[in-house]
Amino acid sequence: MKMDARHTATTKIFIRMSSRRRVVRSLASALRAVGRSTSSASSAASWASAASVATPVTPGVFARDFASSSARGRADDDARDAYSASLEARAAAARLQGSKKGEASSERVAATMRADGTAPKFYEKVGLVRHGRGGADASSSTAGWGIVLDDRRLRTPKRNEYSFATRALAVAIGMEWEAQTDRVAPYTMPLTGLSATAIDHMGDAETRKLHIETLLKHFTTDVTRVRSCDEAIAARQAETHDPIIKWATKEFGPVDVSDSIFGPPTNEKTVEVLRKRLHAMCPWELTCAFALSAATKSLLIGLKTLRGELTVDQAIAAARVEEEAQIEEWGLVEGGHDLDQLDIRVRVGAPVMLMKLRACKDEDVA
Repeated sequence: MKMDARHTATTKIFIRMSSRRRVVRSLASALRAVGRSTSSASSAASWASAASVATPVTPGVFARDFASSSARGRADDDARDAYSASLEARAAAARLQGSKKGEASSERVAATMRADGTAPKFYEKVGLVRHGRGGADASSSTAGWGIVLDDRRLRTPKRNEYSFATRALAVAIGMEWEAQTDRVAPYTMPLTGLSATAIDHMGDAETRKLHIETLLKHFTTDVTRVRSCDEAIAARQAETHDPIIKWATKEFGPVDVSDSIFGPPTNEKTVEVLRKRLHAMCPWELTCAFALSAATKSLLIGLKTLRGELTVDQAIAAARVEEEAQIEEWGLVEGGHDLDQLDIRVRVGAPVMLMKLRACKDEDVA
């Protein structure tokens, strides 16, 4: 039995480290040697003899496999280096193209994006410019404040010119670009992303309709309208969400709540009032309303926050009643719950900040 156990273990090692065909040949050679042996030595000695017969074959096999693996590793390294060089070349080409056109489209960030979500930085300096309506850049077709990267106007992915109603918003977005190091990380630039969405997409009638209908589609499962079957959690939901439901009923019409898995009934007149309110929003407001509603899983929380009647902390608390109750009972999972808390703070804080900066007077900015 001892020999069988050692034989099995060694066989597994051979299979892991070499190809099946070569291992079979080596083991067959070893077994033939054991069969030819007429020695009356113990099984351990027979195994040692077999191993000595197989020894000349194994090192060569392992050496070839190691060399092959090393070659593949070098090939992978070369491919990664070539890809990195390609990205740098594309970034350089983007800089050159921007220099010729006098613009710096954020589309170049996406064009040179790596798997880690970053792209090579294609500028050195960030500045502001007042354009349109007789400003410093009177040739521009838009009015307001813009961003320049190395004296090139910053444009959206669709090559529309960034134009901000206030200097305060332009300064904040310029600071997002200024804060980038040797690589541009779009996920650290929420104000830029919201602005590009508002400028590129929310002015299009079909896109607006799609976003509005998406919000109304999920109104039935709004987090403020669906209550838990757990009495303790339901009580916490009622304490936090009932004031929001009361506000919504006054603003839009009857809003029901339920603990049914099918969701509460929805008043069609209320939905129609919500639809009209959403269509009346400007592209910037609709962008922020959609972002807030998606982050909080609630159209009502999003709209009340956009009105300034809920702070960022209150909106987050209303959106996370059930999650926070579960954390209190079962504990916080590091790398899960804590990241969710940080993520929602950015996703709620960014649209709130954007709308406040749009309403800020220029003289309020130093």
